[in-house]
Order: sequence, then C-alpha cells, then structure tokens
Amino acid sequence: MSNEISDKYTISPHLIVFPLYVSMVGVGIMTYQRRVIEHAGYNAWISVMLTGIIMHLLIWMLYKILSSIEDSNDIVTINHKLFGKLLGNLINLAIVLYFVFGAFVKFKVYMEMIQVWLFPSMNFLPVSIVIALLVYYAVSGGIRSVTGISVWATIISLVSIIPQISLTFPFLHPMNLLPLLNHSASDILLSSKDMAFEYLGVETLLFLYPFVRTPEKSQKWAHFIMLLVTLLYLMILILAFMFFTEEQLRHTIWPTLNMIGIFEVPLLQRLEYMAISLWFIKIIAGISIFIWAACRGMKVAFHLRPRLSLIVFLTAITALCHFIIDHRTVERVSEIYSNIGVYFLYAYIPFVFLCVMIRKKLIKPI
Repeated sequence: MSNEISDKYTISPHLIVFPLYVSMVGVGIMTYQRRVIEHAGYNAWISVMLTGIIMHLLIWMLYKILSSIEDSNDIVTINHKLFGKLLGNLINLAIVLYFVFGAFVKFKVYMEMIQVWLFPSMNFLPVSIVIALLVYYAVSGGIRSVTGISVWATIISLVSIIPQISLTFPFLHPMNLLPLLNHSASDILLSSKDMAFEYLGVETLLFLYPFVRTPEKSQKWAHFIMLLVTLLYLMILILAFMFFTEEQLRHTIWPTLNMIGIFEVPLLQRLEYMAISLWFIKIIAGISIFIWAACRGMKVAFHLRPRLSLIVFLTAITALCHFIIDHRTVERVSEIYSNIGVYFLYAYIPFVFLCVMIRKKLIKPI
C-alpha cells in the first residue's frame, strides 16, 4: 500500500532537526542527573556518551527500515507487510497508545514542575485546558505547523538554558569528578539504560520520514541533532557533577533548576522562574509532535479522521492530568513509560530491522 504525500504537506530535509529535538529534550533535562548517577555515580558521563552512540545506531536502523521496503515508508504499512493485517494492526495500535502515553507524561511532568516551583495552590484544570487547546491548534495544522512551533521551541530552549547554566562556572569544583573510572562496566550499562529515557522521541522518525522531502537526505541531519542533544546532556551533567557533591545530587529532585536558582537578576529575581516559563513553548511542541504521530497512526492504520483522534486523545490526557495529582503516582507513571520506551528502542526497532533485512535478502523483495 503506497501512501504518497503531496509536496505541500512535506518539510525540507534539514528541518527534521527541530521535531526530533523537541521530541527528545523535555522536562527530563531538569531532573535526569539524579537518576543517571544511581548506578554509575560520577562515572555516568560515560553512560551518556554510550547511550548517544547507541542512539546513532538506532537512527541508522530506522532509516534502513523505512527505506528498504518498496511502497512502504511508514511504520504502519511496514507492520502490515511484515506481520499481516491483524497482528500488524495490533502492533500499530500499541504504537499509537505508546505515543499518547508519552504525550501524557510530558504534559503531566511539566504541570507538576509548575506546581512545585511556581503555583503550589493553583487549580490546574484551566491551565491543562489551555495547553490542550494550543496543542489542538498546532496539530490540526499538520506537520508543517508542528515543525514551525518546533523551530521556535528549539531556538528558545537553547538560547535560554545554555547561558543560564553557564552562570554556574564560578561555583564549580572540578575535583568532584575524581576519581575517574571507579565503577564496573555493568554499572555503566545500567546507567546507560536509565539514560535512554532522555532520548525517547527519536522514534517519531517512524512517522516523520514520509513527510520529509527526499528523506534520504535527512539522515545526516538526524545524526547531527542526535550529536547536539548528546553534547547538551553531557555538558549539563558534568556541570551538575562539579556543582553538587554526589550525596547532594542524589537528594536533589530538580538539579538543573537548583543550579540556576541561586542567581537573582533585576526584575526577574529568580532565573528558574524564567526557565520554566520559557519551557512552556518547548513542552507544547513536544506534546504536539507525539500527538500528531498518534493521529497519523490512527489515520493510516484504521482510517480514522485525524481531527476526531486528536479530540479524543487530548480529552483523555486532560482528564488524566486532572485526576492524577500524587507525586509518587507521577513518578511511577514516568517509570512505566521509561521501561516501555526502552523495550521499544532496544527490542522492537532492532527486531523489525532484522525482519526487514532477512525478508529483503533471503526471501523476496517486498
């Protein structure tokens, strides 16, 4: 089944960097340091580099999967051809629900950050509705609209967080990084598994690929943004290591915000308030790309109108955000999403890659 897409709905190859960036970098960048040092301690910087290398390999696999099957350049039709209509649609439904789940986690964690840092006693249902309406507006405009908001989100997040983090330079203690290499390879690998949560979103390529004009030219840009994201995570992690002692970092929930929270500037007073506020458009973009992917999956797999799927998904997410308010529940939900995402990246994608390669080379052209 061929799914030809008109050029007026496609994006240029280099623009792939923006939806991929907002998919991978979310609120987790404010908290990941505490999680990633659980096993490898201050050697976790090795885990970040290792995970980045693995993600480059997964990007290569994704492009091989999406370009190797004739007349099938999205994951929905690939699942149909590999596993049949029935099993393929069950897998496609699971993928759609996975993206909706990811959008919900992004939504809820950001709402919790606002509640903890800005407005502890505020009723967040109106705020949730506003965010849902903004996401509806972005997604209903199609992938070009989502890419447009992703461009602004990428620029704003990069030009805000990097200068803010650089203010910590006078307070850094490089000796915190010593001793080097004092953890086992198994500890490094366990931290690498924890770090994979921060890269969840690279799988949006499964739906973005057919909407890229000459998609084979976008692969170098996908690798470029993966390198940039890895360097960003590595830089912020090392700065946190030099700013906090290891024991302090293990008991700090929001290390990145705590780092920039020690500074006061005229008018704004607290830089973390500005960081959280500027992150708003970044979260809108991240949720939008996940919901767009889910709606696209429903359209291709089940021929359901995207606008109807969009309304259903946003209504469900808003309702869940209203009823799930306990911090421990939010942490548990995030952990479940992380575990599912790790299996998606490290098991499902390599499995589909092997199926595509074996069927292409040993059986017959698909």
